[in-house]
Amino acid sequence: MLGARLSYLLPYFPARMSSVADGDWIHYESERLAARGRGARFAGRYRGSGEVFEAVPGSLEHFLVERYCLYTCDWSGRVYRGDIHHEPWRLQIAEASIEANSMASPVGLDLVEPPAALHFARRQDTFIWPIRRVR
Repeated sequence: MLGARLSYLLPYFPARMSSVADGDWIHYESERLAARGRGARFAGRYRGSGEVFEAVPGSLEHFLVERYCLYTCDWSGRVYRGDIHHEPWRLQIAEASIEANSMASPVGLDLVEPPAALHFARRQDTFIWPIRRVR
């Protein structure tokens, strides 16, 4: 967490997290511990269902998951980019139930219902290069 926060300027916070498998379901909980993010909590369960597939170029799934760079900014508002490499995502349609989600409350969003489009990937290995300032 600290490495990603310092090296890639990502807004990560210390959290108490757990992930427990129960058959096909994964029960996941996260609660921020940092004073700035305190109170933000997520609890829910999810699972993949159906056949594994790769997103078709031009599809919504492809647009959402096949990302090969990240953007971030520093405290002064300067923008940075980091290139990422990974194999195509091996997706499944997913289902989820959310018990609590106050992660987006600070920006006025109430996200207690699962999103309309929900996907699952068992694992995705990635390589990321150092960020560089965008000019």
